[in-house]
Amino acid sequence: MGVQVPLPPSPQRLLGVLVAGLAAVVLISPAGSQAPGAASSSDQRLAAELSRRYEFLKQRHLSGVPEISVAEWLSRPRGQSAVLVDVREPEEQRVSMLPGAITQQQFELGGDRYRGVLVVPYCTIGLRSGLYARELQAQGYRVRNLAGSALAWAHAGRPFSSAGRPSQRLHVYGADWNLLPSGYEGVL
Repeated sequence: MGVQVPLPPSPQRLLGVLVAGLAAVVLISPAGSQAPGAASSSDQRLAAELSRRYEFLKQRHLSGVPEISVAEWLSRPRGQSAVLVDVREPEEQRVSMLPGAITQQQFELGGDRYRGVLVVPYCTIGLRSGLYARELQAQGYRVRNLAGSALAWAHAGRPFSSAGRPSQRLHVYGADWNLLPSGYEGVL
């Protein structure tokens, strides 16, 4: 069942990308409570706030840094060589990571192994990863910052990974950054 999500006048493009997966299908559990990533009005407000904050950070600090949305990442051709790089601190990574991601330290130990591969850094919302993406771009890597990063991942209804198992928990960097939708747990 499709759901119409009203878009604020700005930033239309990013908000559309961030909530596209959220708005496409409303997930309701058998007990009637919303499943993670479901499009409640509260979740829509959180998604809009996430978009507003990311857009502000992007305009202020990430001019010229190429990006990829969660939807674009998930729909990329399966044969495309790509790597997700978690640039968050180790204590954040211990709570959970995006499935299949490697740490920044693992990436840097890989040396030239990732030349020619699409490198997609992420963090909590996209600032730290965007700054790292800029560094990698200057070094000649093919790179895209994950727009909205781990928070956008949650708003797309996707699980995180913790010790090889699915998780709905995410270290949110700070209380002010807990913009997780219902069904997810923010950890400080």
